[in-house]
Amino acid sequence: MTILFYKLLLGFIVGSIIGLFSYIARLLTTSGVLALIFVATVVCGFGSWRTRGLLILFFASSGCIHLSKKRINVTKTKSLVQKDHTRDAWQVLANSLPAIISLILFYYTENQLFLIGYVSGIAGATADTWGSEIGILSKKSPRSILSFKQIEPGLSGGVSMLGSIASFFGSLLISFSFWLVYNWHPIFQLPSSLFVIVPLICGVFDSLVDSLLGATLQTKYRCPICGQITEQTQHHLQQTKQISGISWMTNDWVNFFSSCLTVLLSWIILFYLQYSLH
Repeated sequence: MTILFYKLLLGFIVGSIIGLFSYIARLLTTSGVLALIFVATVVCGFGSWRTRGLLILFFASSGCIHLSKKRINVTKTKSLVQKDHTRDAWQVLANSLPAIISLILFYYTENQLFLIGYVSGIAGATADTWGSEIGILSKKSPRSILSFKQIEPGLSGGVSMLGSIASFFGSLLISFSFWLVYNWHPIFQLPSSLFVIVPLICGVFDSLVDSLLGATLQTKYRCPICGQITEQTQHHLQQTKQISGISWMTNDWVNFFSSCLTVLLSWIILFYLQYSLH
């Protein structure tokens, strides 16, 4: 219990430092900083340096991509998306909470299924973030994941070749890093190749489910002035009209449900493999 307290304290300090720099760089709002401190505290308290490293890798890589975009002044989604790219608490927790729950379950059970679930959740968050941040740079308009018709860049439910490739490599970064630091660990009885394959598949799955939910269930509006489809409730200072989706299903909820399904998928895969081997 004493060790856990010091690990939680360390997580609080590290999270505060990262949160401060993220706030200065306008990567996080005030609530986003508080959520990051909470996430860092829990991951540090219930995880190892390896699990902390994966979380830092996710935040650092996503932050670098976002800051690089700021330097080239990418602004073509501001009138479409519900929130800008400065993340608040809901955005931070929606991407990380399912993974954190899986990590806590691993701490108390030492079942590798839950550790893979944590890694898959982080891989999914990275894949989704990279896909969104890099996909918007594509010179070709994205296409709806349902109809394959061209839609406005940045609108939920769209996919592009560049964004899909970015999602794959984002998931691969986390999966391969996990394999590097855990493949020799004695708690694992499964082939080490699965340390890469399962989180990689689940990470890509997350980005696809996110686009699918964004195209079908996420609420969208139409501007009465210009007729543009948007995720904002106001456009040109006028109230927009809902045209599709569920009224409460925002992008934050889409991210949360995608993350939940991603972690759940990894549990199912590992449970099946464990059962098959025994």
